[in-house]
Amino acid sequence: MNKSFFLLTILLFVQFGTFSNILIPEPDATVHDVMDKTIDILAKKYNLNPCGIGMNGKFEYLEISFQIRKNLNRDEIRTMLMDCGEEFLKNVNSCEKIKPYLKPNPFTIKNTGIVLFIRDENNNDVIHPEICDAALDNGEISYHTQSKENRFRYKETYEESYEEASALLEKNKDSSEIAETKNPE
Repeated sequence: MNKSFFLLTILLFVQFGTFSNILIPEPDATVHDVMDKTIDILAKKYNLNPCGIGMNGKFEYLEISFQIRKNLNRDEIRTMLMDCGEEFLKNVNSCEKIKPYLKPNPFTIKNTGIVLFIRDENNNDVIHPEICDAALDNGEISYHTQSKENRFRYKETYEESYEEASALLEKNKDSSEIAETKNPE
């Protein structure tokens, strides 16, 4: 009986391996490779925990979701989302194997999504006024705070376009550079 069970188990593993190659067509496998590469880079860079991916079947939109255990303010989140979105977009557009399947080709920031689910350092919910989740989605950034009364409802939502976010990042960068320069007098 043990020998039969062993042979049956091996047969199932071999069969599953054979079917898994058939079930995942080449474009999907390549997209997963690009997403995995991006996840590895961003998880290490920002200490993020990957928690999901999404795509539509026509390769018009790709999304990666992460959880982070650290309270962040809107400026920190904006910086992180913009950088993650740009890294994701760069990785997608630099993959030659996937280009024939992308619609549009090249992808733009409107074709990618990054979602951050934010918890505190002890893995607890963060409640208004702290931001509980944020997303770069279809070229828009949104920030949400969680209601204390009903944790399944947002208390506030704030949105900005990618262009507005870029301008705010540039303004903050210029302000910090000015603050860092020393007065020659």
